[in-house]
Amino acid sequence: MIKLTTSADTQQIGSGLSFSVAASDDRVLREIRLTFSGGYVATTDTIFSSASVVTTVSLAELVTFPANSGAGGLIKIVGRAFDAAGNSATDSITIFLSNVQALTVTLLQPVPPAVASSGKNIPVQVEARQLGGIATVGFIIVPRNAVVDPTTPPTDSLVFTPPARQPPDTIYSDTLTVQNGFTSFTVTGFAVDAGGRRALTPPVTVTVQTPGNDLTPPTVSHTISSRVEVNDNVTVHATDPSGISWIGFRVDTALGAAPPFVGIVPLKADTANVSAGNLTTVDSTFALGLPLGDSALPKSVVVRGYACDLAIARNCAYSQTSTLITGASRPRALGVRALSGTGVDTVVVVAGITSPLPLGGHIADAIYNVNRRELYLTNDQLGRVEVFDVASKTFSPTGIVTAGPVPWGIALFPADTLGHYDANRIVVADAGGTELSILDASTRLLLWRQALPNFLIEKYSIVTGTINRAVITVHDVSDRPQYVGTVCRPTGGGSTCAADSIYAIYSTTPTQSSTSPFAGRATLRMEKLINTNNPAQMFGHLFWELG
Repeated sequence: MIKLTTSADTQQIGSGLSFSVAASDDRVLREIRLTFSGGYVATTDTIFSSASVVTTVSLAELVTFPANSGAGGLIKIVGRAFDAAGNSATDSITIFLSNVQALTVTLLQPVPPAVASSGKNIPVQVEARQLGGIATVGFIIVPRNAVVDPTTPPTDSLVFTPPARQPPDTIYSDTLTVQNGFTSFTVTGFAVDAGGRRALTPPVTVTVQTPGNDLTPPTVSHTISSRVEVNDNVTVHATDPSGISWIGFRVDTALGAAPPFVGIVPLKADTANVSAGNLTTVDSTFALGLPLGDSALPKSVVVRGYACDLAIARNCAYSQTSTLITGASRPRALGVRALSGTGVDTVVVVAGITSPLPLGGHIADAIYNVNRRELYLTNDQLGRVEVFDVASKTFSPTGIVTAGPVPWGIALFPADTLGHYDANRIVVADAGGTELSILDASTRLLLWRQALPNFLIEKYSIVTGTINRAVITVHDVSDRPQYVGTVCRPTGGGSTCAADSIYAIYSTTPTQSSTSPFAGRATLRMEKLINTNNPAQMFGHLFWELG
């Protein structure tokens, strides 16, 4: 037998891809083969010598990647153990490898279980992402003559040829008509980035059904988070060999409400007419748009999907199954999902809004500028400061890209000692360098970079003996800033900050390479914020207390 396990289903590429393999056999193990597919393609073999008798083995696997590696996204790992007689056992796991440089491609439509019907249409939608740019995105149908493309001219891909801009992310959509004489076909998405790297999605098998005298309602399911906001989305999936005419959702506050809902008024119900598409599979995303004020929240509601087919009898149904996202979802990641067999989900409506980051990444720190009504968030993975406009509830697509390679802590520039701040200036600690970046929020440009000193701590000891001697031990502590705040001293008799007395108080990144007792420890420091190269006007301080 063989078992693959991992401590985390999402891992950063910088830390490598780590998992464990445990295998055993009642006689002799001869080989363990690992096959990687998806966002990383490789095969490794561990072969045990015939001279040794190995019945049980545990392996800690770590796959490291070079700088600028294109690996990333969902990676499936299949482990196979062989014994001396040639018998084998398999196990598999899937890990999401987070890498902003990776080429990722996702088949958004169709999704399994996919159903089609001869003469009806089926949508295909492929999404591709890569920061360096996408050159081509499209799909592959096997067998190709199972469908035809009614668009003029027919295409199966979208190509971006320089000097045209090659976007970092794009979605290609098409609608195909299913032909007679086929029982199934497969759809595979593909993409090629600007560097020529190619990636494929796992194939999705589409089963071709015959409508006949259709008296069966559509197969309906929906996906929703366990905690939603009033304008969050619900995604409804419906399939029927006769095609789908209407699709929608229903929300009830009566938790025990059930079809046919006699005398029960829903909190919200919405449908869309999709009959013109003549589609056997439809995926639609709806904004809940719940008429609930903040004072009425939190509140539990029941959500159902709904669809009708194109048959003469017009068969309709509510969701038979559903997927409830019970944890914080990650784009294209595994997520934490629970499958409901009833198609009825009770969710909690809470106050607030959720907005995705423009290009993804990770937030290290944030601060709100009341003067400009903007929220600044440091994106340490992408080396930029995200700017969220509170009035419009939208992110700036460009952000501020001059904060340094690893922006971390962020603070406003003080104007006085009463809690007021400069309307435009912000201070960002660059944990990837040895500097603070002072930025202009109005122009989104760098004003200046404040170089930071490196402090050496020296321990002076006297060794007594036949000959007394002095020993000086030097400790080089980290000088990379991490979290930051700002203070100032006022001008005489007032509260306004003196121009030459504005300071950043910052902590440094704990560094394991420092010598004891400073290994893995941070320091607290102060630096005068001044745009000058004159050392006489600069000031730095390491907070040090003897205990």
